[in-house]
Amino acid sequence: MSPRIGIVGAGPGGLSLARLLSDQGHADVTLLERSERVGGKSLTVTHEGLGHELGTCYLGTGYTTVRKWMEQASIREHALPRQVIELEHGERTTFEDYVLGGAGRIGAAAQIARYVRDWILFHDWELRGAPDDAIGTNGRLMREEVADSFLDWLRARDLDVVARFALRSMTVMGYGATDRVPALYGLRWNMPSLLWAAVTTQIAEPAPGWSALWTHLAYDLDVRLGTTITSVERRQGGFEVHTDRGPFSFDHLVLTTPLDEAAAWFPFDAVDRAALPVDGETLRWGEMVSTLIDAGGWFRDSDTRCWEARAKDGPSVARGQVLGARRTGDKTGVAKARSRTRPDVYVTYQYGSPDRSDADLLATLHADLAAEGATVNTVLRQCRWRYSPQYTPEAIRGGAVARFERHQGRGNLWISGATASHEAVDNIVDANERLVERMALAFAGGDPSDDAAFENIAQRFRWRLDDK
Repeated sequence: MSPRIGIVGAGPGGLSLARLLSDQGHADVTLLERSERVGGKSLTVTHEGLGHELGTCYLGTGYTTVRKWMEQASIREHALPRQVIELEHGERTTFEDYVLGGAGRIGAAAQIARYVRDWILFHDWELRGAPDDAIGTNGRLMREEVADSFLDWLRARDLDVVARFALRSMTVMGYGATDRVPALYGLRWNMPSLLWAAVTTQIAEPAPGWSALWTHLAYDLDVRLGTTITSVERRQGGFEVHTDRGPFSFDHLVLTTPLDEAAAWFPFDAVDRAALPVDGETLRWGEMVSTLIDAGGWFRDSDTRCWEARAKDGPSVARGQVLGARRTGDKTGVAKARSRTRPDVYVTYQYGSPDRSDADLLATLHADLAAEGATVNTVLRQCRWRYSPQYTPEAIRGGAVARFERHQGRGNLWISGATASHEAVDNIVDANERLVERMALAFAGGDPSDDAAFENIAQRFRWRLDDK
């Protein structure tokens, strides 16, 4: 008999996990979502016939499972080949040329080959449950090595090509400054396929928007929208979840929500709190702000633009200056026909903080555009996302990743979503593919956290050239 599985949250973490479980024959799955829509931090806003991404945006070559789902849903891709960066002294260049820098193609290829060599060792460590005693790439313990900042990790290996790439892939994308983000997260996200996609300009997005994909995945799942959890009881072999729509009984429960928020209604015990980042001290969240604007006099010669000087400057990031922007391209025949007359609409990206109001952030946005001779005509939508949870360096050095992994499934409780991997959709889906294997083992009475389970994961999901 299939176990009853409850998933809290119908964002990318919850929906992808539910789809993967269903595809493996575990169909008795219910998703509880407090909002009135699916998708979480994937939000497509339609304006004058075009979809604009205010959350999840890009699609890389390594998104193999996501692309399979898109094909099943007849969702085509819209390419974004024109990526421009404004340099510190005001000149503009393609992002590809910026990444290559003075290294040239041969020098860049040599650096990327060295990066991939060390990345594969890191990836294997992750697949094996981040064992505390594993040696890293330079003789130190891996958990100590990946607690260094990503920029320090790259500089120690003379990987300036990757460091330039990471300025955009990390800082501009909202994951934090590379001199502060632990290498754990830089390595999770900057997989070989991502570097390849960016350097070969193979970045894309789902043409109708990411929301179309999540709606497709949800269409034959049991998703309870507008459902707020009030409390959870742990019972012998399961859970009783109390909501404003009535109670639900589950054998297994998956949390994809921030754990410090879940603590308001979930009874985490002392063992949970020792292994999971519940208290908000060992794992910290950032804030990313995306704003949809109608603007005049701004760039039309590229799909995206970012600013080197702002991304490198800590105070600029802290002030909420615009680090990147995306102009939605002509995805449809209608859009192409109207390309000369339709409004210029952009999504801009800033970092937020508790002490900066919506009005403060918008004032900074207006000033940044004015400095370039552009004007914000209309602010169409502003979204402030709790974003990119990351363990502190001290927690990583102290073995927090291994404790987290080995806690999965204890008392039939599982953790998914950004907390369990990295904010990007591909990381979340990859982690869920591995989690489903461990859940299936637990359903069959096995131990999802013993060495044999991790060895099986390592063999099944090791790096392939056509994937990650």
